[in-house]
Amino acid sequence: MKTILVPTDFSPHALHAMKFAVRMIGDRTDVKLVFFHATETQVPERTPRNVYRDLVEYELTQNWEKLQKISKKVLKRLGLDDFPFEIDWIVKHGEFLDNVMDTIVEHQVDLVIIGKSRTNGIKKFFYGSESADLLEKSSCAVLMVPRKCKTRKIEKISLASITLKMSSFFQDLVSFAEFFNAGIEIFHIHDPITDVEAFDEEGLVRRLKEKYSYENISMSFTEATESNTAEDIDSYVAHSQPSILSVASYERPWYERIFNASITKTLAFETEVPLLVLKGKEENAEKENNEKD
Repeated sequence: MKTILVPTDFSPHALHAMKFAVRMIGDRTDVKLVFFHATETQVPERTPRNVYRDLVEYELTQNWEKLQKISKKVLKRLGLDDFPFEIDWIVKHGEFLDNVMDTIVEHQVDLVIIGKSRTNGIKKFFYGSESADLLEKSSCAVLMVPRKCKTRKIEKISLASITLKMSSFFQDLVSFAEFFNAGIEIFHIHDPITDVEAFDEEGLVRRLKEKYSYENISMSFTEATESNTAEDIDSYVAHSQPSILSVASYERPWYERIFNASITKTLAFETEVPLLVLKGKEENAEKENNEKD
């Protein structure tokens, strides 16, 4: 059984992520959906301990009831009065990130689904927000869902890559794709000087299919523009229309090339496509490509 954690602060974009998670799971019975909320009690410094403890307990109870009420309302609106999957509700007291990280370990979470507000800006999301810290520090995959997302069925997952380095994260990607019977397209953004014709594309794809026992894998190449990798990704998303765009968290050049291009507007990730951030240690696929059959 897969465990999916959906943190919420009851904001509109977090509620949208809750709806997305429920739609994504559909009528699956092999899933446990965990709705999560973290609360902090603000009281004057000299508040007696027993009063503070009572306030904390009160807030935990109130927020647990609110979380349950809102999530059941979401399920009902989506026509799931009798949901086929297992559901749990968790409310903890303290900082959001620490509590989420602890919950991931305690409940052996396979995937975290979070909402993305349009007003944050792509740079703020990756650097300086709790969501950014979660992407960096989470031990499991994280799926970010923009408010404009209209994805209903996951059919194609596109892995954006500059370095073509694969690792254990690719197994997680295959497992995610298998869950929905979705295709995987490796989307390689290359420099203009790269000789694409010399790359054994068919050989790499064949070896990946054999290694991960998954046939629905393909690969495409796109030449990067000189100054704006984000627009390259955005153009690809518009043309290929994947259900989900995916990246590996360790692939730093990918992030750097977006932000070094002075991108402040939300290009690739203010589209209607969710972003799946995978974890794993790198391993050079180009070396694998050069190995003899």
